[in-house]
Amino acid sequence: MRAVPGLAVCDEATLLAIVGSSFNLHWPAGVRVFERGSPADGLFIVLIGVVRILAEDDVEVASLGPGQYFGELALLLGAPHRYDAVAAEDVDLMVVPKDRFDALLAESPGLAEAVRKTAAERAGTDFGGPPPAWTMAR
Repeated sequence: MRAVPGLAVCDEATLLAIVGSSFNLHWPAGVRVFERGSPADGLFIVLIGVVRILAEDDVEVASLGPGQYFGELALLLGAPHRYDAVAAEDVDLMVVPKDRFDALLAESPGLAEAVRKTAAERAGTDFGGPPPAWTMAR
């Protein structure tokens, strides 16, 4: 979990809380993890595989692999998802439910800061403009 950007700042207790409150799910290649306009119900951490983040007309704005997460922007804004998330290949994702995500942010200022920073970077060029140029370490 320390390899996940943003989670490296967490202490052991917070990491254990994340793992303990999450569940792992599998999506076959080509299946949507969530659709644009759907309610934000969790933070998704890629364990295995690749997830494509798609804007309208299936324009890819990001391709996320193991150790990367997505879904935080809609959670933080309390808004529906702005993009589709699709399994580019078979993927295993760790899902942190919204209520637990909110509690973890309240309990861990370091985690809250890291997640908000990532969300701000991702949203930086998105409002009123082209899809964001997400730059993410792989």
